[in-house]
Amino acid sequence: MNEKYLIPLIKEHRVSKLIDAMECIEKYPFNRLMQRECILSLYPGKTEKSVFRGMVIPSLRIMGLIIGFGDAIRLSSNGKLILEGNKKNREEAYRVARAVFLEIDKKVFHFIQQIKQHQSIPEEQQLIEVISQKMEALSKPQKEERIKRWLEILKGCGLVKSVNGKISLENKAYEDAEKDLKIDLKRPFFKDKLFTIYKTLSYQETAGIVDIATLREQVALSYYREHNMILTEAQFDELLRELPLVTNNYVISLGQTMGAEEKLFFFKGNYYRTLSITFFEKKGTV
Repeated sequence: MNEKYLIPLIKEHRVSKLIDAMECIEKYPFNRLMQRECILSLYPGKTEKSVFRGMVIPSLRIMGLIIGFGDAIRLSSNGKLILEGNKKNREEAYRVARAVFLEIDKKVFHFIQQIKQHQSIPEEQQLIEVISQKMEALSKPQKEERIKRWLEILKGCGLVKSVNGKISLENKAYEDAEKDLKIDLKRPFFKDKLFTIYKTLSYQETAGIVDIATLREQVALSYYREHNMILTEAQFDELLRELPLVTNNYVISLGQTMGAEEKLFFFKGNYYRTLSITFFEKKGTV
């Protein structure tokens, strides 16, 4: 990358704390008061302003692990996937987190790319200086803080290691995360899963109109539970864009949002929040 770019500040960089905080969000969806109390219990002696509003919620939001505001905060599909892994064990939560964070790094931070490109630069501080030069105008301390925070997340989830000030990839964990992000093996299951889960959800929704964020979540959980595959939100959207919207067997209709919202589905220059499907075939395959 030659162009300058801005990276966000992740204030809570401890992966274990992020997972614990997501458990609080999951335990009390749409209940800001209880979410706040639960998260504050993870930080004895800290205030709501410094922890809940100042550190945890902004960090989870920047990484796309939560959606909603105020009393409507809940986990995103990627957040749900990490906690689904955590139900098995902590290492499985970290496996899912590595795939999710690697995808975020590729899209936003590009640190892994820099580490691979600059293998001749063994010192972590040297790498920080290289990345700092590629960032948009901020003070040197501000740049370094942002870089160090994201590096701590990459280290914390096991994608990167730092030994005696020298930084490198955790090769096995990184290669496994890259494999987990391969989309080709997930493609054959997508249409059937989408339609099956849509039919289940549409019975609960008005006029068969289903929130795309809910579809993302339920389809991703199905991939993980049935195939041990990690289908990220970005991959769901990519596979949905590949589907023809109109065939002899079905018509997919996309509904636009009336205002600014998160996690919208982008398709051909427009953003959509909802989806409905009209089926023409008899019960069976489509």
